[in-house]
Amino acid sequence: MEFARLAFPPHLRRSSILKARHRPEGYDDAFDADTFWYDAIWARGRVHLVCPPFNNLKPAVLGARYRLDGAPARLLRHRAYKRHAVLELDARARPARIDVTIGDWTGDSAVHAAGLPGIDGARVHFYINKDNDLRWMADHARFTSARHGLDAVVVIDNGSTRYAPAEIAATLEGQGVRALVFEAPYRYGPIGLPPFRRTEKYLQTALFNALRLRGLDRAGAVLNCDLDELVLGPQSVFEATRAARLKFLQIRGQWMTPPPGKAPPFTHADHVFHHDPPKPCPTKWCLDPSGPLGRFSWDIHGFERLGVLHNFPARGFRFLHCRGVSTAWKGQGRLKVPEKTRHDPEAAAVLGDVFGA
Repeated sequence: MEFARLAFPPHLRRSSILKARHRPEGYDDAFDADTFWYDAIWARGRVHLVCPPFNNLKPAVLGARYRLDGAPARLLRHRAYKRHAVLELDARARPARIDVTIGDWTGDSAVHAAGLPGIDGARVHFYINKDNDLRWMADHARFTSARHGLDAVVVIDNGSTRYAPAEIAATLEGQGVRALVFEAPYRYGPIGLPPFRRTEKYLQTALFNALRLRGLDRAGAVLNCDLDELVLGPQSVFEATRAARLKFLQIRGQWMTPPPGKAPPFTHADHVFHHDPPKPCPTKWCLDPSGPLGRFSWDIHGFERLGVLHNFPARGFRFLHCRGVSTAWKGQGRLKVPEKTRHDPEAAAVLGDVFGA
């Protein structure tokens, strides 16, 4: 499956908002200077353009001329968030295409209708991927199906070279779940120096919200956790989310390791030890989009402008952050087993039940 991306022409380039001292070597090459929008979606009587922040290009974008199927379109709203933006244009009926003119340049893309096959009412896990082992994908789907009643997996594939999207889909479908794989071979974004490490990592947050508008907001419940994170709890996380007052669960995380002395490659099932003392990690979440938080903008660890929810993780739930389930794209440290660890009986019992002793 595809996004309807449009790029700016060479004479229009987004500038970084960070000063040079916060941009390490390689930062500018990883920075997305040319994406205008990642996707164009018609939903609820409007065309939504999901974009990176506009920075220096904001005046040009807001002053541009937009057309839907050749007819002038009115820009109704510009929603600005930390790492993405959404433009909304009036559209009573779904257009097939949108074009935009800035000065003497015109660009265009398709417009997707909201709705994803097999997603309405489903229990869905979604994540971004690049070159992760297909076994990890299969094991994660197997675990989440066995423990939580997973129906479907939506994968944003960020330009994997080890396999094709069809192989991802076949791997997941082999675990009895529906698979939708979106190709997104775009810049993931750079890592700035503290305190600006995530400031201009646009892709993941923007595409989460593109998928929300494309149809994940029609799911019965959606689970946001990475491929190296397995949710534990007393019941299905999807059903617990549906039963919650806000139809939302914030889930605390804990770093897990393989046994001392074990060498890579690792699987999820190896992660039955935790750091001693335990080492927490940022929360993830599960949402029933029909609830009161359904229209809020999605972020990696919660919701835009609702950071207070991080302070109220759900009782009885946690996720195991499996440090060895990693391609080591941030460095080899993830593949080294720490010296001070302690066996986790609950994790060992649950993983053993799903994957075998």
